[in-house]
Amino acid sequence: MMKRIIIIGGGISGLTAAYQLKKRGHTVLLLERSGQIGGAMQTVSEDGFLAERGPNSFRGTEEILDLIDDLAIKDELLIADARAPAYIYYNGQLHPAPMGPGAFIRSRLLTVRGKLRVFLEPFIKAAPANQEESVASFIRRRLGREIHDVMVAPLISGIYAGNTEELSIQAVFPRLAQLEAEYGSLVKGAIKSAKRAKAERAGKPKRRAQRLCSFKSGMRSLPETLAERIGRENIITECENISITRSQTEDHSRFTVKFQHRGQKEEINTISLIIATPAFAAAKLVRPLDDRIADALEAIPYPPLAVVCLIYKQSQFERAISGFGFLAPRNQGVRILGSAWSSSLFPGRAPEGYALLTNFIGGAMDTSVLQMNDRELVEVVQGDLSRVLGIRGEPRVFVITRWERAIPQYTFGHVERVQQIEEGSSRVPGLFFVGNYLRGVSVGDCVRQANQVVERVAGDR
Repeated sequence: MMKRIIIIGGGISGLTAAYQLKKRGHTVLLLERSGQIGGAMQTVSEDGFLAERGPNSFRGTEEILDLIDDLAIKDELLIADARAPAYIYYNGQLHPAPMGPGAFIRSRLLTVRGKLRVFLEPFIKAAPANQEESVASFIRRRLGREIHDVMVAPLISGIYAGNTEELSIQAVFPRLAQLEAEYGSLVKGAIKSAKRAKAERAGKPKRRAQRLCSFKSGMRSLPETLAERIGRENIITECENISITRSQTEDHSRFTVKFQHRGQKEEINTISLIIATPAFAAAKLVRPLDDRIADALEAIPYPPLAVVCLIYKQSQFERAISGFGFLAPRNQGVRILGSAWSSSLFPGRAPEGYALLTNFIGGAMDTSVLQMNDRELVEVVQGDLSRVLGIRGEPRVFVITRWERAIPQYTFGHVERVQQIEEGSSRVPGLFFVGNYLRGVSVGDCVRQANQVVERVAGDR
């Protein structure tokens, strides 16, 4: 039976869900509070420069590449050079992040003692099962303090803008926790599971390599294409004061969604409702339906983040930059979390002779960033870039974006919170949740989770 389904939230999760449901023949209506779709996937282009306000790229997982193929926009896809180095700024220098065993051994990022500690990992006793642990504690215990401080902590800052002391290993890296639980060692587990995966893949088509990707016209290409396929007539933006009530019939729940659109009051009924907003917005929407779901959603923190995109002439650099960019551990005398070298990563981001750098500042360990004005932000970022890259002179400020609540943090208790949300959803038939606050914050994670919620909605009777 084809159904009319309402999706609240026009980010990549909501758009993907709406698109896949429409493909299956369902009638969909997507409601978005702001004046544009795409969530954090916002691109700015002007004078030959192209920058991102949110995600700078995505990893080409099977799910997202399948979606791109289905949308017939493969010709728009840009794939970064896998050989291009990513750097870590440590002890006053940029060091290539080691991408394999040989590079790890040769790397100057870690001391000999730090490297030897990593090789002791198979002999470290496993922690008791079902004991939640922070990312910091887990990595230090299994691989040593040095690898945590120099490599893992800045990586987490780059992905989550988070604090490894507060994030749960079971939520952030469930695969690592699983390897320890099953095999007693990450190294042993990785070797054995790789052999098993190879045997299972025998005779099957080779999986595509997960490279960093974007689009010729920027990250906005994906949400805009999804919106076109969904049909603009099935999307309403500028929806204010959205509220949900529920009534129960003999056969099913019925949801009434009320909102204001350009001064007009609207009311729509449905038996299937997908909430695809951030967790804090979802909490307000579902509070009248179920307090326990709302409490779990409300408990997911989102720290602030500023994205500062600066333009330089190539002649301003002490030496030419090439690669993905760099991340910086917290004790290295710089405040920015990292810098993505956008014009080095993908073509079409800056005219010849110029460089566009996308810089990130703030996060869970630097929440005062929202109190800084534009001049203060640029001064800090410019000072850090000058220290790291030897830049001479001032930049041109291209775009500054402040995200008051940026990336959901998978802190202690996150696995239980997700379980509470999903159990609550089963208590309210026809109500579904999707978003980057559940099981993965990347664009690919959002697409995967949207596909999964579509299966549940389609199977719901």
